[in-house]
Amino acid sequence: MTGNPLATTAQRMIEDRALALLKRPELERARTIARLLWNNATAWPSRDQADRFDNMIDEYMFHHAMRAANGDANDPHATRFMAPPHRWFGRDVPGSRWGGDSPDFIYRTIPIAHGGRYEIHGRKTGEEAPTVNYSLMCDSTASPVTQTLLDSLDMQFESDGSFVITLDDKPADGRPNHMQTQPGADFIMVRDAFGDWLNQGPNALEVTRLNPDADPKSEEEMARHCAKIAMDGVYYTFYITHSGYGQAPNQLRQPMSAGAFGGMPTQWGTKGNVWLEEDEALLVRANDAGAGFRNLVLTDAFHISIEYWKRTSSLNMVQIAADKDGDYTFVISQRDPGIHNWLDTGGLRRMQFGQRWQAFPRGVEHDDPWMEGRLVKFDELERELPDGVIRIDEAGRKAQIAARMAGYARRFEEI
Repeated sequence: MTGNPLATTAQRMIEDRALALLKRPELERARTIARLLWNNATAWPSRDQADRFDNMIDEYMFHHAMRAANGDANDPHATRFMAPPHRWFGRDVPGSRWGGDSPDFIYRTIPIAHGGRYEIHGRKTGEEAPTVNYSLMCDSTASPVTQTLLDSLDMQFESDGSFVITLDDKPADGRPNHMQTQPGADFIMVRDAFGDWLNQGPNALEVTRLNPDADPKSEEEMARHCAKIAMDGVYYTFYITHSGYGQAPNQLRQPMSAGAFGGMPTQWGTKGNVWLEEDEALLVRANDAGAGFRNLVLTDAFHISIEYWKRTSSLNMVQIAADKDGDYTFVISQRDPGIHNWLDTGGLRRMQFGQRWQAFPRGVEHDDPWMEGRLVKFDELERELPDGVIRIDEAGRKAQIAARMAGYARRFEEI
């Protein structure tokens, strides 16, 4: 990857704008109320992870501040959010994770409005481009509504990998890579999905509105909008955070399309409610179903990813190893089981577990995704493992973690 396509002037401008919004009285009041609502509902059930609570509230507020700071459809930018706390360009940037973030996605938003005409110019930044979904989202905080979806698997590209996406309120009429807006359109959620953290990277994106029709939004307007979406979003966020707890501990829900509850319609997913003592492990088996992209992620009691840059609390299709029969075995546990596909709980006893299957090749039949799991004693794991599981030694684990840390660091390079 040459340069970091996320280290843009626009990204830093939106971050600074979001940091300024957080200091305004409207946002301080919204944070106080959101914290009270969350604490009233979760203080006792989540007492084992109380030390993670304030960070969750901080990230929740900065998530909405970033959306509001980049919420002017007359002055649109493609800006990253849904990232952990980090330091770059001489300042500390809060995290903005929410609702079960994926360590293998770069999430960006682009504000748009129905009636506006837009062009998104993109180019790949590595030898292999990521698979990308562009979801046109409606202005709804009760539950995310996807108005239309453009998948990179269905797009046309120039020979050098560059592309142009057009958006307006007219049908495509033969235009490739076109998205038609509808009333209520609010923003595009961009999800670059890649498995090779060291050699792949997100596309570089530049956005232009061709028919601006108003002056830029004021900070006061952005603050009011941020306070509104932060308050309105508490209830849906509470639902999505607790949606994995609808089944008994250590039972895994069968995969289904994510479109029914605000996710990507082309994505299959499943969740599990995981409770593990130190002497227990959850033994998981799954197929790949022919998906071009797949990952498994552990999140904490507040549905935020678990320090995935320094531990294997997530794994994707590049990072995992298939069993000799072609399917996959994973072990979720607090202790290292000595197999390649270890999902490290980070010492947490209670988690949500999710798996995604997406980027299915077009015009090719594939098996339905499946997953199964069972609770076993850690000391009895060796005899419970199926034949053909890939092992790993201490040196291999250290190399695995080192590669993760190096790949993660690339996302915050200041070049």
